[in-house]
Amino acid sequence: MSGPAPAYQVHPVLRAEKLLMHLLTWLLTALFGLIFVLVVILVIMRYGFNTTIIGGSEATVMLFIYTTALGAAVDIARGKHIRIDALIDSLPLRVKSWLEGINLILIGILHALLLYYSTQWISVVGNSEDPVLHIAEGLIEVAIPIGCAFAILFCITRLIALIMTPLPKPTN
Repeated sequence: MSGPAPAYQVHPVLRAEKLLMHLLTWLLTALFGLIFVLVVILVIMRYGFNTTIIGGSEATVMLFIYTTALGAAVDIARGKHIRIDALIDSLPLRVKSWLEGINLILIGILHALLLYYSTQWISVVGNSEDPVLHIAEGLIEVAIPIGCAFAILFCITRLIALIMTPLPKPTN
């Protein structure tokens, strides 16, 4: 006999979270693959042919900024964000659940502040042009508020999952 279905199978918000997390994971994999290919090509061109792709290093850094911002959000959805597992795992389940909720709330607040201040920052400096690639710096800087928005969304969905998942009854 099996127990209750996991919360993500029951609630449509959590099913949507799982789908979004998988889509972002595939996007991150593609971006990392592109970074890898670009770096290999740049190294071969530099040391093999004594030349380079103009803007190749800048493009690599810009792609890395997006992978960092999106990857941080995906780690929240996976439950692998800011935590000390050795300490958390040694706690009783009820305390562990409460601390997880507090942690998600604090991380959500942090990302809300980062979202607010990063949009203010981009409105001031986002119109400057990258000197090599000649694209607006704001196109790259917007990775920060995008990542923060996903992080806030995943904090909310993780809190929903935490609330919907019943704790086992304590045994005496």
